[in-house]
Amino acid sequence: MERNTDRYLYLAIALDAVWLNLCLFGFLLVQISYNQGFEPLVMNALPYLVLCINIIWLLTATFTNVYQVFEGVKLNLKIKDLFWGVLIYLGLISLVYYQFFFTVFQTHFLIPAFFSFLLLASISHFAIRNYIRNRTVGLTYAVVGGGGSNLQHLQLVLSSVYGDHVLCVGRFGHEAIPEVTNLGGVDDIEAYLNKNSNISKLLYFYSDLSKQTIKRIIQLCRNRYIDFEIVPLEVDLFDRGIQLEQFAHLPIFSRKREPLCLLPNKILKRVFDIVFSLLVIVLIFPWLFPLVILMIKMESKGPIFFLQKRTGYWNKPFYCIKFRTMEVNEKSDRRQATRRDSRITQMGAIFRKTNIDELPQFFNVLKGDMSVVGPRPHMLQHTEDYSKLIDKYMIRHEVKPGITGWAQVSGWRGPTKELYQMDKRVEHDVNYIENWSFWFDCKCIFLTVKNMVKGEDNAF
Repeated sequence: MERNTDRYLYLAIALDAVWLNLCLFGFLLVQISYNQGFEPLVMNALPYLVLCINIIWLLTATFTNVYQVFEGVKLNLKIKDLFWGVLIYLGLISLVYYQFFFTVFQTHFLIPAFFSFLLLASISHFAIRNYIRNRTVGLTYAVVGGGGSNLQHLQLVLSSVYGDHVLCVGRFGHEAIPEVTNLGGVDDIEAYLNKNSNISKLLYFYSDLSKQTIKRIIQLCRNRYIDFEIVPLEVDLFDRGIQLEQFAHLPIFSRKREPLCLLPNKILKRVFDIVFSLLVIVLIFPWLFPLVILMIKMESKGPIFFLQKRTGYWNKPFYCIKFRTMEVNEKSDRRQATRRDSRITQMGAIFRKTNIDELPQFFNVLKGDMSVVGPRPHMLQHTEDYSKLIDKYMIRHEVKPGITGWAQVSGWRGPTKELYQMDKRVEHDVNYIENWSFWFDCKCIFLTVKNMVKGEDNAF
């Protein structure tokens, strides 16, 4: 898909450079003119600022893949790349600006300038991409080998990246399969390529061809400007796909890591947990805690807090802190609370309905045992029981447990009398782990606050 479209890529780069300079220097010069005029020091510094702004953008765009396969990839994915590229660029250029130019210009123009640039660049990317797609052929490919499940998975993956403009022309193989058009055997590849020029990629699934045969196919493709790519037969073994790692000179295929396995994401989540927890503790606890403690003490005898061992990160137990909502009883570590449970106090029912009983867990977050958002921690007995009944149950311990979670805000909280209820909870927890993002956490927190205000039927 990238062939004969370099001019459009260069057009996108050129337009981005125009928008970038217009936005930055438009806002900058207007503010300078309004505030202090064009002093000689300002005019001397402008060329250096121009140089920094453009060089840093080109480097940032290169490393964030803003222009990689510009015309082929789905628009939402490219806008996402553009957004993160601009965000990283804003951070870098802010450091440079405040380090070297702040004393000269003394203006605050970066944020409105970058939002304007992001808007204009998104519009131009959209326009160029649509222009290209209306005048060029989409991704057409053929495969060598592979079975029905391999080919279906491949088509889904390619469609998720390139959209609807993806077409599998057919398959070369020893035996025909009903899922795709048969183009002949491996020996027919050369004859087909000589007569047809309707594919841009040849994807190789075979593992039993000789090196000499494979090299011959590669040469045939190269002579006809067709991309030859190798796809492992086990491509559909892992739900999230596979990644290639290099150990010395040995390539290794492994399961694609979840987002929270990456160090930058871990740091972002931990910093957010600490900041959010401190805000809750400083702003809410001083006035709410005395009231809650007074209500607990007035209604029943026993401790203010309820500490229970629960399963945590990497299956390690920790003490989860809650406000006590039940009469002191011996079954609290083995038996879940149920609707109209006689052990729950009147105020305890209110605390559960509004999630107030969970607030002390922000201390668990500060300690590092929990996160603000994540799979809810279960009692040790439940972990032992359900891990034998539900396949993916233990996956939920690959991240820190949370005060709230995707399963809870999706309606799967409360007692799990039936196995399917726990199964759905685990399904949502795994979905959260595999698709984590900072905005996903924000969404869960927003829905939690919304549910706290209106109350939840399953909270008791």
